[in-house]
Amino acid sequence: MYKFLERIRAFMYGRNGFDRITPFTLFAYLLFNGTKIFFRFYLPVYIFMSLIAAGFFALTVFRFLSKNVEKRRREAARFEAFLIRINFDGMMFRLRKKMKRLSVRISQFRTHRFRTCPGCNEHLRLSKKRGIRRITCPKCGKKFKSLVLF
Repeated sequence: MYKFLERIRAFMYGRNGFDRITPFTLFAYLLFNGTKIFFRFYLPVYIFMSLIAAGFFALTVFRFLSKNVEKRRREAARFEAFLIRINFDGMMFRLRKKMKRLSVRISQFRTHRFRTCPGCNEHLRLSKKRGIRRITCPKCGKKFKSLVLF
C-alpha cells in the first residue's frame, strides 16, 4: 500500500491537483448526469445533457492533472474573484444556518413547535401544548396569537 501511495505522489508531483474549482465542476457533472435521467425518452435532450456532463467531467480531470499550474492558479483566482462578487460565502453561511435550524426542528418535532415572530422574524420554540397560544416575542416584545393543532 505504501508503494502505491508513493507512486501516486510521484505521478501528481508538479500537477495542479484539487483546488476550489474542482468541487463546482464535479457538482455540475453530477447535476447534469442526474437530471438527464428525466429526459431519457426525449433523445436529443438526453444526448445534450450527456455531452454537457461529459464536458464537465473532462474539465475536472483536465484541471486536476494539468501541469500548467500557473495558468490554473490564474483561473482559480478569477473564479475566487467571481465568488467574492456574488457573495458565495455569505450565501453558504445562510444556507448552513437554515439547514441547522431545520435539523433542530426535525430533532425536536415530538416535543416542541416552532413559530416565527411577525414583528422581527425571530424563530421561537414553543412547547407542544395544543390550542391557541398567546406568545410574547422575547426579542422585540410583540404579542401575537398562534394555533398549535397537533
